[in-house]
Amino acid sequence: MKKTLVWFGACFLTAVTGFAAEAPFTLALQAYTFKDRTMVETIETAKRLGFKAIELTPVQNLGGAFTGSVKHDGMTPETVKAVRAYLDGCGLKVTGYGVVNEPDEAGWRKQFDFLRALGIGTLLTEPPPEQLPLLDRLAQEYKIRVMIHNHAKNNPWWDPAFMAEKVKACSEYVGAGADIGHWVPAGVDPAEGIRQLAASRIFALHFVDVNKEGKPVPYGTGVGKLSTVLSVLRAKGAPVTLTCEYEQWDDQTEKDVRACVKWFEGNVKE
Repeated sequence: MKKTLVWFGACFLTAVTGFAAEAPFTLALQAYTFKDRTMVETIETAKRLGFKAIELTPVQNLGGAFTGSVKHDGMTPETVKAVRAYLDGCGLKVTGYGVVNEPDEAGWRKQFDFLRALGIGTLLTEPPPEQLPLLDRLAQEYKIRVMIHNHAKNNPWWDPAFMAEKVKACSEYVGAGADIGHWVPAGVDPAEGIRQLAASRIFALHFVDVNKEGKPVPYGTGVGKLSTVLSVLRAKGAPVTLTCEYEQWDDQTEKDVRACVKWFEGNVKE
């Protein structure tokens, strides 16, 4: 009976809105995790490890039958069309692209044109804060979402209160895309950081568990309070992409990333 009610509810929502209900969480692989491989190789790795989605990185070559790199100036127009066709049929949802930055509007337009040509709907960036009005304007023009990222304490985006304030002042096309793994070395409690961001707009997280030294570890084995973070996000209610990323590598990385997928499958209920 429960399954019937769930099915009926989803069908009713589709009939009323024209859209099926989105799952609360999607787990994506940030391709930077395997930056030593090509984009094509990383997509195949992601599928083998159990991912259903991927966030592309500009640091890789295309690989496979393609020549060039995953950048707006790394492909010919013909290659862009071929890569889009490949991505459309690769078996993974492409949730976003980044992290990228540009010095001026001309540079940003090239990035937005690139994402539009590839059919990617979210751009991940860690821009100078003064560029945010420009990015908001372009995001609305192109109908491409801008996701604000953070690394270490090298600019103010590491502070979730600052990120929440700036995002809240923008249109619905600009949202937070925080990396909770970088918060721990910066002294930010991940669950508290998410509570602050939940008051504004969260598109996605680099969902990373780390040990006390800040090194990424399999989900649930570190100090990232992932279960509490998920509880805060569930209370928020909006769908969120959780992106798995390892920025430090060894011969155990594939095994550890697969353990993250297993944890997600066992702990994140749709």
